[in-house]
Amino acid sequence: MSKIYFLVNGPGEISGWLYPLIRWIKEFKPSWAESFSFNSIIVPCQFASGEEEKVLRSWNFFKEIIPSNKYWDLFKDRVKDENSVLFHIGGDLYFNFILSKRWNSIPIAYVEKYFWIEKFYKKVYTLRDIKLKNSIFVGDLRFDFLPKDAFADNNKIALFPGSRSYVLRFFIPFYLALVKELVKDFPDLNFTFFISPFVDERIVKDTLKKLQTLIKELPINFETLDDMNKLKGFLMAITLPGTNTLQLAYMKIPMMIILPLHKPDFIPLEGLANFLKGNLREKLIEFYLRKNPYLALPNQIYPGIVPEIVGKFQFREVLNYIKEILYNREKLKKINKIMEEKFNKDYLTSELIWKDLYYEILSKIT
Repeated sequence: MSKIYFLVNGPGEISGWLYPLIRWIKEFKPSWAESFSFNSIIVPCQFASGEEEKVLRSWNFFKEIIPSNKYWDLFKDRVKDENSVLFHIGGDLYFNFILSKRWNSIPIAYVEKYFWIEKFYKKVYTLRDIKLKNSIFVGDLRFDFLPKDAFADNNKIALFPGSRSYVLRFFIPFYLALVKELVKDFPDLNFTFFISPFVDERIVKDTLKKLQTLIKELPINFETLDDMNKLKGFLMAITLPGTNTLQLAYMKIPMMIILPLHKPDFIPLEGLANFLKGNLREKLIEFYLRKNPYLALPNQIYPGIVPEIVGKFQFREVLNYIKEILYNREKLKKINKIMEEKFNKDYLTSELIWKDLYYEILSKIT
């Protein structure tokens, strides 16, 4: 039986890019899939939550899952397996390619932007058109299988405290404080905390236990975000930057993005920059923000489409901004209308990838 190995790293890539590919196989059940075993390799990553393996196992799909602490061991021995495919979804493109050479496997990739090593891959599927001879522009996997219009002019607000446990410890109390103040002016509001499946359940339970007295007094529900259909029917969302901001935009839910920078050591950075500490790290973040004023993915595509509060802000600044929006709901409706115009897709990127991959490669190795 031929093998397909997906190389993945953090919550964003797993939930946004890998999940649609797996869901397409599960839902459409192509006959050729029975000739392959599907496996996953978790690549080390500073953006990882540490719960990636748990999430992948919960899908009940993969025959083998190789954890991130075993990744570098995979390079030690040459493996001759010409009928296996290494499909890069996340991690370092260069090292994932080198691994495919060590294994004598077929390297495939899905990429967002051009690096340079992609030209050596057998086939590259691209989020944007990067015009490589070996590439096919297929669009954004993150929009697959999402409800197209989840906005509702009601009193329901979604809260996202992040997909990393150390962030969650801060943001659950922060959000609870916001809710406590907001319901004084807007008693009809209802809030739902959407807990990422990528956070440690023990930390969630421990954090909620300590805050139980406050929670009992507030109109709050807690849900694990294991199905994006749970987001149907919300007025707005309050969230950190991340993959979910783009998915919320596709679902036409207005949002406000918050990122405190009071402790820069807790902000993961790309590459070697992540090893910097103290003032140097803080200066680098400040430099990045001067060059890139928007952090939310929707704003990086259409600048200023959703509000962001980033920096060493005070609690009252966030509270007053949210109050201003809620007192004037036309702002939310305007954001919703802009999203209706800008974020649309009427096809499944996962389907384009699988059909092309089967015709061009998989059908020739079964």
